[in-house]
Amino acid sequence: MSNQFNQPVAALAREIEAHNAERRAETRYPTQDPAEIEILPGPGEPLYGTILDVSRSGLCVALRQRIGRGQHVMIRLHRNVIFGEVRYCRSVPDGFQAGVEIQDLVRPPSRQNDHIAEDQLSLYAVGKGLSVAEVIEVREHLPRCEACRAHLAQQEDMLNAGAKHLRLSFHPDD
Repeated sequence: MSNQFNQPVAALAREIEAHNAERRAETRYPTQDPAEIEILPGPGEPLYGTILDVSRSGLCVALRQRIGRGQHVMIRLHRNVIFGEVRYCRSVPDGFQAGVEIQDLVRPPSRQNDHIAEDQLSLYAVGKGLSVAEVIEVREHLPRCEACRAHLAQQEDMLNAGAKHLRLSFHPDD
């Protein structure tokens, strides 16, 4: 009997997730970077969390305690400092997940004229394997560098061709 009720709920959950994914204008890049969060205006005890994903304009942080919607935060991440506003904070089984809209980013002096390394571009193209700081570095560099954009396009073409080749060569009837 309970199976009857679980099926419609599971289908509804899949529909909601698909709808939310369609509303997202920016790609989310998964990560597992530790971060120190301070509610502004401070001073206060810092909160510690894990950044679960990052996009061009925001990030999702896993925390042990709730942060209020609309609160301004400062997130220390490696040598970077991100200032943002909490857009939501929802309860999850092991604590809370907060969505933070990035308003400003303070980074250490960068290597603006250096190209992004091939390994880093490859990991960026597949959408995993980089830290939040590395994703931010790539996203800031790409608009300024035609050579790195072209190299990234080549990486993505190569990956897509490889995936297409695998799909074409797989015959389930063999």
